[in-house]
Amino acid sequence: MTRWTEDGTLIPPQQLAKAWDQDLNTVQAAVQRGDLFEVWVNETPYFASVLVGLGVEAAAKVCHALDRLTPSAKLIFLTRAHGGLDEKTVVQALESGTPMSLIEDLARAAVDA
Repeated sequence: MTRWTEDGTLIPPQQLAKAWDQDLNTVQAAVQRGDLFEVWVNETPYFASVLVGLGVEAAAKVCHALDRLTPSAKLIFLTRAHGGLDEKTVVQALESGTPMSLIEDLARAAVDA
């Protein structure tokens, strides 16, 4: 996982907060509500950089749908291409007009698998 902090897959909380024009307290409150998830590496919290592209609302919806998965499983779900999304990642699917409801359904199916 350390590699992911170096290659940009994982970003520090300050970077996510800045990208979303939020303060760190707001980001931490979102984690507490389950709207976001942290991936801890060497006792330091990080966030999936793909969350930036999702935006606040979409990230919260997907994170809630994935709530029973481990943080690393959530990260993998968000970064890999899915057959149910025409071999696109979650961000690519949303950018191409895929309804959020389809992504939420796919996320729930991943949790139940």
